[in-house]
Amino acid sequence: MIDLHLHLLPEIDDGSSSLQMSRAMLESLARQGVTRVVATPHLMQPLTDDYHHLALSLLDQIRPLAATHGVSVDLGYEHLLAPGLAARLHAGEPSNMAGGSAVLVELPFVGWPWHAESSLFALRVAGFTPILAHPERYLEVQKQPELALVAGEQGTVLQLTSGSFTGVYGKAVERSARHLLAAAIERDIPVVLASDAHSDGHRLSSVPEGLQWIRRKVEDGDLVVEWANGVVPSKLLQSEPVPPFQRWAQTAARPGGSDRRSRPPLWKKALGLAGRSGRG
Repeated sequence: MIDLHLHLLPEIDDGSSSLQMSRAMLESLARQGVTRVVATPHLMQPLTDDYHHLALSLLDQIRPLAATHGVSVDLGYEHLLAPGLAARLHAGEPSNMAGGSAVLVELPFVGWPWHAESSLFALRVAGFTPILAHPERYLEVQKQPELALVAGEQGTVLQLTSGSFTGVYGKAVERSARHLLAAAIERDIPVVLASDAHSDGHRLSSVPEGLQWIRRKVEDGDLVVEWANGVVPSKLLQSEPVPPFQRWAQTAARPGGSDRRSRPPLWKKALGLAGRSGRG
C-alpha cells in the first residue's frame, strides 16, 4: 500500500512533533502493510529555500528510520490552492509530489474559493495532476458534493481519508466520504485513499477500520482498496494516466470470476443508489 498524504516530518508543521513520534508513525504504517509514503508538510505560501532545505534535511533523517521498517519515503507538499500555484510549479518550484506531475492541494474547510475551478484548470493545463485533499471534510462539499465530483470529472483526483468512512471526523464527514466514493466509482473519477496522519494517534490507527468498511460494504471492496491504495497512487507517482476503477477492475484477477455486471453493485445498495443511473 502507498500513503500519499501524511505529515511525517517532525516539527515542520502541525504534524509529527518529534523524531520519536515519526518513528512510531512508521512502525504503525509498516504494521498496516504500507511500503511507500509521501511526506506532505503544509505549504500555505510560495516555497522558500529555507523551508525546502529544512524539509530535505528532515527527510534525510527520516529515510534511514523508514528503511528499517521496509518503508520508502518521498517528499511532497500539501499546498493551499492559490491562483498563482500553477505558474510557480511551471517555473520550477520543487513542490510537486516526489518530483513528478502530481500536486496535492487543499482548500479552506469553510467556503469554496472563487478561484478553485480556474486554479485546478491552470494546474492541468500546465501539465500537472491536482489531487484534492480530503474533500469529504469541506463544509461546502458536504452541502454540494457536485463541487468535488465535477472537479474529479475534469481531471482532479479525489483524496479521501480512510478514517472518514468510520466516523473519525463525525457523521457528516462519514456520509460525505461514503457518497463521494460511490459517486466517483460510478462516474469514473480517480480516488486515492490516504491517512492524512499528523501523529501516531487516531487518524493513523483508524485506517485499517476504514479500509475494512470498504472491503465489507462496497462491491468488489478488496479491488477498490487495491485500486485506491495501490494502483492509483503508484500511477500518480510515476506520472502515468490513472485508470478508472470500472475499467481497471475488469482486467484485475477476481476470485470465482463472477460477472460484476450481473447484479446491482452492493456499494450502490448500501448507499441507497441502487436503481439510479448517471448523476441521480
